[in-house]
Amino acid sequence: MRRLISLTVLAIALAVPAVGYAVVGGGSDDGTLSVKAGVGRVFTNITGSAVGRLGKGYIKVTDPNPNDGLGFDFSGCDATIDKSTSTTICQSDGKDGVVRFKAIGGKYLITLKGSGIFLSAVGNGYATLNGAGEDPNIPGTYDGTYSINDGPYKSLPDLGRTIQLVAPTGG
Repeated sequence: MRRLISLTVLAIALAVPAVGYAVVGGGSDDGTLSVKAGVGRVFTNITGSAVGRLGKGYIKVTDPNPNDGLGFDFSGCDATIDKSTSTTICQSDGKDGVVRFKAIGGKYLITLKGSGIFLSAVGNGYATLNGAGEDPNIPGTYDGTYSINDGPYKSLPDLGRTIQLVAPTGG
C-alpha cells in the first residue's frame, strides 16, 4: 500500500509542470526533458515549468521576471541562500533525504549539481547536460540518463552537451 501511495504522489508531481504551464499559456512549440538518477550538472534555460529533486548537492533557480508565472519553491533544504532578489540556492548534504523544487509557468534558469538528480521539464529553451562520467570497470560510476521529447533514454554526456528544448518535428 505504501508503494502505491508513493507512486501516486510521484505521478501527480510529474504532471504538475504540464498542467501548470497549460494554465499560464503553454505553447505548441514546447519540448520535454526528463533526467533520471543523474550525477553531474544539469542546467536549463527555459520558458515553461519544471519539477525535480536532488539527493546531494545544490539547486539554483533564477527567476528573471517574477511576474510571468507562478514562481519557484523549494522543500527539504539543509541551507537556503538568497543570492539576489531573483536567484536562490538550495543546498543538501544528502543526510536528511532529498530536496525538491518546482518552477511553474515562467522563464527560469535552473542548475542542479550533485547526485540523485531527477528532473521533469516542459517548455521552450535549452539545456546543458554534463554527467560525471561512468566507467564500466568501476562499480558505482553510473551517471544517470536523460530523454528529450519522450525519446529513448540515453546516458548523460560525459562532456557538456547543449540540447534544444523544442517540440519534436513531424507531429
